Parts: sequence; structure tokens; C-alpha cells
Amino acid sequence: MSKLNRGSFFVQWVTAVTITMILATMSAFMSMWSVGEVVQQAWGDVPMAIVVGGIFGGLLSLGVGLGQAVVLRSQGIPFMRWLARTMLVGALGMAIGFTLIFSLFDMENMPELVVGLTMSLSLGLPIGLVQAQLLKPHLAQAQLWVPICIVAFFISFAVGLPMSGEGREWLSLGMVALLTAVLTGIGIVWLARDEKTAVAV
Repeated sequence: MSKLNRGSFFVQWVTAVTITMILATMSAFMSMWSVGEVVQQAWGDVPMAIVVGGIFGGLLSLGVGLGQAVVLRSQGIPFMRWLARTMLVGALGMAIGFTLIFSLFDMENMPELVVGLTMSLSLGLPIGLVQAQLLKPHLAQAQLWVPICIVAFFISFAVGLPMSGEGREWLSLGMVALLTAVLTGIGIVWLARDEKTAVAV
């Protein structure tokens, strides 16, 4: 990564990722259930879960990846490659993850630990893997981006989703987005700490 200022980069990262993630996730919630209901009536529960999970994962990952890509573009990270790969693996991962939890748990009373684990493995793991490959030419310890993403998604969803309820959707989504942005922002600045030309204090 080219020379950057830690504080400025972190603020840009948190601001961009929080905003794009809130907007994309809200769009997912407004669309996935109506589409899922049509699929459920036509083909049943499992296809519905796959479609709902794919829509949610794809749009949420679009929000995460878009904010990140905007900030990373100045560091030589390919914008469209970062965005497309993030969105694709997020959609696939969540389609699988949502189908599993839909089959195994009561969606209305799912424990916070299960929510966090599902999101970290369905979104954090695949997103971390593909993004780490794109970061590898720029960061010596890019492989550590994978556990950073897993932990970030686990904490943000385990803490944020239980806040949801009637009239509190924005609070929940805002907390999930903010925590994801802050934790991944801390992670990428930390990864850049040892790069000789990466970070200027």
C-alpha cells in the first residue's frame, strides 16, 4: 500500500463502509422477504431460504465492499475486482449459511452466539479470503485479513442484531455497520503498520 495517514485513512474507511453498508443492508431487508415469499409459494422452503440468503448476503456484501473499494482505490486496489468478488462470495456464503440456520433453528429466537457464528462463517470467512488475495501484493501479512474479517462480522452481528425490533431496525443496522467498519478499519490499519512505505503517522 502506498504511503497514507493512519487517522485520515481510518476515518474515511469507517465513514464510507458504515454509510454504504447501512444503505445496502436496508435495501436487502426491504426486498428479500417479498421475493422470498414468491419463491416459497412456487418452490418451497429450501429454495426460498437460498434466495433470501443470496439476496441478503449479496446486497450486504455490496455495501461492505463498495465502501472499502472507494477508500482502497487510492492505494492501487482494483475497484471492480474488489467489489465483484466481495459481492459474489457474500451472496454464495450467505445462501448456504441462511439455508442451514433456517433448517436448524427457530428464526425468531436464534441465540446471539449462533447469529454471530453464522455471519462470521457465511460472510466474514469467504469475504476475508477473497479480499486477502487482493491485498497480498500490497500487505506482507495480508493473510491475517481473514481472521480480522471473521472476528469483525462475529462481533458486529452478535451485538447489533439483538437490538432489532419494531421501530429499531435502523439502530440495529447502524450498529452492525458501524462495528463492522470500525473493526475492519482497525484491522487494515494494523496490517499496514509494518509496511515501510505503507503508513505515515
